[in-house]
Amino acid sequence: MPVKFQHFGLTITDKADIREFYQDILGMEIQKEFTLNGELAEQIFQQDHDIQVVAGTIGNLSVELFLADEKPDSVWEHICFVSENRPALITACRAKKYPVTVIEREPFDIVFIKDKSGNLFEIKQG
Repeated sequence: MPVKFQHFGLTITDKADIREFYQDILGMEIQKEFTLNGELAEQIFQQDHDIQVVAGTIGNLSVELFLADEKPDSVWEHICFVSENRPALITACRAKKYPVTVIEREPFDIVFIKDKSGNLFEIKQG
């Protein structure tokens, strides 16, 4: 069940950081901006409101910046991996009692797992 890095997500509280830090200093190229609706935000991050997201690349890394008024207790930091056999990875996590969240939707399901420290990992099918 080897996995490959796909992206990481960070919570930011100052919108100016997008240009001043991520673009001007780190060289982030913005690919898209979108709103994670409150229903999905609740299912994934236990936040019951819409979240603005800016996605792009820094070098060969894919980045998602989640905009927040203040850094909440529950944050949106996560690491995303791609697995060639996502069902086997889900089964292995469940067998070892690691939390798995599967959100069924089209065109593909969203899958998140947590380690025992609460670190959040998104798993995409590769």
